[in-house]
Amino acid sequence: MIFLNKKYSLILFLVFLQIPNSVLVAQEIDFGTYSSTYSVTVQELDGTILDFGLLYNNEGLISIDIEDALVYSIEAVEYMDIIIDISADLNLETAGCVTSSCQIPFTLNAAYANRGQNNIAQAIAMNISSNGASAQFPVKYRGNAPPGPPPTPVYEGYNPNNYTDTAYLYIYGSINVPIVDAGSYSGQISISVIYD
Repeated sequence: MIFLNKKYSLILFLVFLQIPNSVLVAQEIDFGTYSSTYSVTVQELDGTILDFGLLYNNEGLISIDIEDALVYSIEAVEYMDIIIDISADLNLETAGCVTSSCQIPFTLNAAYANRGQNNIAQAIAMNISSNGASAQFPVKYRGNAPPGPPPTPVYEGYNPNNYTDTAYLYIYGSINVPIVDAGSYSGQISISVIYD
């Protein structure tokens, strides 16, 4: 009896020694791949352009703060996460611009709110790098709770679009006006919204 217990203890000891050496791999299921039946609606709520107004040569830094931001509503399935990608031109330019004398540097700022209200006090600033931003977040804020169960498969009589909520996107920024040619200056901001 004693011999068997020692052998059993030795086997358990070897098993425990090998566990730390094994590689643990996490898996992530990308439900966005299966989201083609779900719709996302992006709507402008507050203007279509960032208007810096009439500017003067060498005026310096002019900012549009979040209070005066362009506001977009994003209506999507409430239990899903979305990914927002934003890219903006580095400069505002006149038509046909080929030199720096017709370029005004632009700095993008962006934020989102996902608590169901268009409220800048609830906005979360997005990280900006080279006038590009990306954020992944749930359409409906869930606090510290883990993500919900996987999406319900579409079946007859089930419409995932009946379970929607609205998140809000705020686009704003600043320009730094150097000595430039007179004219009308513009740039482009692109926004992409997809399910994760």
